[in-house]
Amino acid sequence: MKSSFLTMIAEQMYLKRYAKSTIKAYLYWIASFIRFNSMRHPTTMGNNEAELILNHLVNQKKLLLTLKPSLKCVELII
Repeated sequence: MKSSFLTMIAEQMYLKRYAKSTIKAYLYWIASFIRFNSMRHPTTMGNNEAELILNHLVNQKKLLLTLKPSLKCVELII
């Protein structure tokens, strides 16, 4: 993993005994969130940025609203 931030999150999730597939999914969405917001560090972002990516996923990518709860990882980093 290239990012020390994502590595730290993965290590914390391993310590809390998250399943590997869950960790992989969360890291994917966290990285997507960071890329969507022009590579800004998540600590510099807030609810507005989270709302922007969720709206983008629903409106542009046609992501089903039923998947929205699985994007809970966005809330973890804010």
